[in-house]
Amino acid sequence: MATAGPLVQVPYPGPQAQRLIERMRAIEGAGPRTGGSDAPLVVDTALGSILTDPDGNRFVDLAGSFAAATIGHSHPAVVAAVRDQVGRAAHVSSASVSEPRVAFEEALVGIAPPGLDRVLLGMSGSDANDTAVKLARTLTGRREVIAFSGGYLGRSTGVVGLSGKARFRESVGVEADAHFLPYPYPYRWPLGRGDDATIRDAALGLVRHAMDDAASGVGPVAAVIVEAIQGNGGIVIPPDRFLAGLRELCDRHGTVLIFDEIQAGFGRTGRTWASEHWSVEPDLMTVGKGVGGGLAVSAVVGRAATMSHWSPGTHTSTFLGDAVNLAAGVAAIGVLRDEHLVERSARLGTRALETLTADLATDAGVGEVRGRGLFIGIELVRDANDRTPDPERVARVRRAAFARGVVLGVGGHAENVIKLCPPLSIEEDLLDTALGITVETIRGTE
Repeated sequence: MATAGPLVQVPYPGPQAQRLIERMRAIEGAGPRTGGSDAPLVVDTALGSILTDPDGNRFVDLAGSFAAATIGHSHPAVVAAVRDQVGRAAHVSSASVSEPRVAFEEALVGIAPPGLDRVLLGMSGSDANDTAVKLARTLTGRREVIAFSGGYLGRSTGVVGLSGKARFRESVGVEADAHFLPYPYPYRWPLGRGDDATIRDAALGLVRHAMDDAASGVGPVAAVIVEAIQGNGGIVIPPDRFLAGLRELCDRHGTVLIFDEIQAGFGRTGRTWASEHWSVEPDLMTVGKGVGGGLAVSAVVGRAATMSHWSPGTHTSTFLGDAVNLAAGVAAIGVLRDEHLVERSARLGTRALETLTADLATDAGVGEVRGRGLFIGIELVRDANDRTPDPERVARVRRAAFARGVVLGVGGHAENVIKLCPPLSIEEDLLDTALGITVETIRGTE
């Protein structure tokens, strides 16, 4: 039976949504995205891939609610695990142990890349990246970090200084905390156009210079931190052997290699972890978003050699051991495995990428359609020759799609990339409908 699709029966925002928005804006401080000029989506129910507002409008979540609804909203297995655990013990301090805590750590190690057999818990992606960098700095006794342009590692004070988008740190008064080098972005390489191999070699050459040359201005490096596939940067897929090249350089210099798999991992790209596309293992890997099944769970997974040097009490936070969240995480990992969502992402993603590429081939404003699995970016440009970003058109497309019941994500260096990262459990007919609306709105929006 076909899934109920998008339906906007009341122009948004309807009266009930508008009342809640007004109540929120009367009391909430500035800073969240809900304070923007466009009315934010008010969610009354979230089930599977459908978000329903209080006025009965239905929206297909092609944005995956910040790419976190990996297994689908309110999955029955997660709901059951939460209901069971909340009646037993909800808050368990991080100084105590619970069955969900150990079970989650065991389950996570069970799907981690080979050799990663230790876990430290967190509650957000920022938490995990902050912990990973602190581990690297204290292990090596070094301070300096190499990060990449376009990179996104979270918004907390501990990691926003590593962001490849300067505006994120400038808006909150945090200084840069890394040496930034160009990520090998084949469509938008800053040193001139070339094939993937040329761009890869140039990018690795810059990292090599920074680490090898005593006069590069970069001191001994504690960590290289990189997204295996950039998310917020615009679904940017590095050329083959780039990650392998980083692995070789880090091994040579005793530098910790950290892969951020928070957006691209947990089945999103058609592999359990995005780095598996290139068979490269990091020293530390950060995970979050979908791994909690909709609840706040993150973690660092790493090699024992990089996670055994802290004394008790070094890593702690009140809610790290939240038993309800961790029970949800155990259930989410089970769903990923039992429903074969990794394989499903690969299959549906290949078909979606082929469809979008073909359907948008004649639009001169579509610079590139790219992706792996159900992690797809559509880059819009004003001019196909000079590739000038077109964030204004992206904004218009997103509004037009929303008016028809489809929620699209956004990313890219200039917010000019439409991000598609729906739940991996999305029904095929629903995905086809939502992609059709996306194509129609792009074609119909100048």
